[in-house]
Amino acid sequence: MKEEQVILVDENDKVVGYAPKMAAHEQALLHRAFSVFIFNDQGELLLQQRAAHKYHSPKLWTNTVCSHQRKSESNLTAGKRRLDEEMGLKADLEEIFHFIYKAPFDNGLTEHELDHVMIGFSNDTPVINKDEVMAYRWATLEDIKKDINQNPNQYTEWFKIIFKNSFDKLLDKLETHFLSQSIKFDPIFKEKPWGGQKLKTILNKPIPSDKTGESWEVSDVPNNISVVKEGYFKGQNLEDLIHKFRTKLVGKKVYHQFNCTFPLLIKYIDANDDLSIQVHPDDALAKAKHNSFGKNELWHIIQADEGAVIYLGFKKGVNKQDYLNGLKYQNLSDLLNKIAVKPGDTFYIPAGTVHAIGKGVLLAEVQQTSDVTYRIYDWGRVGLDGQPRQLHIEEALEAIDFQALVISKNDSFIETPYFKIEKLNLDKDLKQDMSKLDSFVILMNIDGQFNINGQNFNKGETLFLPAIINNLDIKVQEKGQILKTYL
Repeated sequence: MKEEQVILVDENDKVVGYAPKMAAHEQALLHRAFSVFIFNDQGELLLQQRAAHKYHSPKLWTNTVCSHQRKSESNLTAGKRRLDEEMGLKADLEEIFHFIYKAPFDNGLTEHELDHVMIGFSNDTPVINKDEVMAYRWATLEDIKKDINQNPNQYTEWFKIIFKNSFDKLLDKLETHFLSQSIKFDPIFKEKPWGGQKLKTILNKPIPSDKTGESWEVSDVPNNISVVKEGYFKGQNLEDLIHKFRTKLVGKKVYHQFNCTFPLLIKYIDANDDLSIQVHPDDALAKAKHNSFGKNELWHIIQADEGAVIYLGFKKGVNKQDYLNGLKYQNLSDLLNKIAVKPGDTFYIPAGTVHAIGKGVLLAEVQQTSDVTYRIYDWGRVGLDGQPRQLHIEEALEAIDFQALVISKNDSFIETPYFKIEKLNLDKDLKQDMSKLDSFVILMNIDGQFNINGQNFNKGETLFLPAIINNLDIKVQEKGQILKTYL
């Protein structure tokens, strides 16, 4: 059999000739090579243990595949060929960097290579070529790094060089890959005296009790920060992700405006009873009193029992004295606009607007990141602890805007000073270019069954799409509606 030829190159990877592989190793001739790194969906790297009869580095652990390009063969073609030959795998590859190294071996041979490093992803089970590979295993980059430090003689020289000099490049490429996929957070459930069971019966959520009033889907509120539910980032919270990925996660304009604070709080709310009549401060008052954002919010009605209403803003002509009298005589609700609601209705509620969600309403809420609420009237109700809930009469008086206007918005696109909303009513597949948004995107599945960029998306779920995702590909499995939010 004719001996394999390697491609001789200069330090700029320009071809200068060809030589038999053994001669190149005997004379330490610089030649072209490649190293392939295959990861799975857990972020684990596939390692191979080289066969015992290899004339250098036998029985040592190394990256998934390493070999030499053939004459006129591209780097990626060579990587794919060898991945199939040695590990029985097929995967798309991307070259991420190259480097030159020179490593002498005990047998007098020297490996002197310009090594092209490629990365790919696969969850398939390897079918190893026993002539080339003794064994394989999956391991995280951190575990491999630790094991190399403890057992350096069990790994090939080029693999140790890559880990020593280019570990951060590998990690960044790996994490960017997983960041280019949508993220699901664990919901944070809030039990309330007015809560019910619709989050379970309609939105399929595993609520803790039949008094569950809220499901916080995406939150950066202190002590209530969302944690990733599954996948590579499982267990990491939203705050950590923002600090680590910054503009990649939220977008340049968002990061420059809000730094490492996430600007929105996303919820589902189930009102099994009337919520308290309340008001939220605007940005200036919230900053002065609570070092917080104000709370401008939007409600999108998902389901409403027959006769269900919401209370939004004072009726025309109501003034401060009318309000005080309403508190005194406990008929405050008579001073508010009482609006019958149905699924699909959407309302923007500016800070300073007195409001309440009525009994029998299930809705999605998009708001500024704030948990500051001034409770004005609570219908004589007690809390879950059996005690009357605290009211904030004086604070509310300072926050109320008696001229506040509430606008019902049933358009398919809603733009506010704090966020933008698209209501996607879907009965067929949809593709959108998001490359110009420069913002994260949050999708709430109001109704239906979809596949989003290859990920299943069920009714009641919420997806967070990092800003580096440029395309939205929605495949409709069951028609319905998605609420799309971004800045």
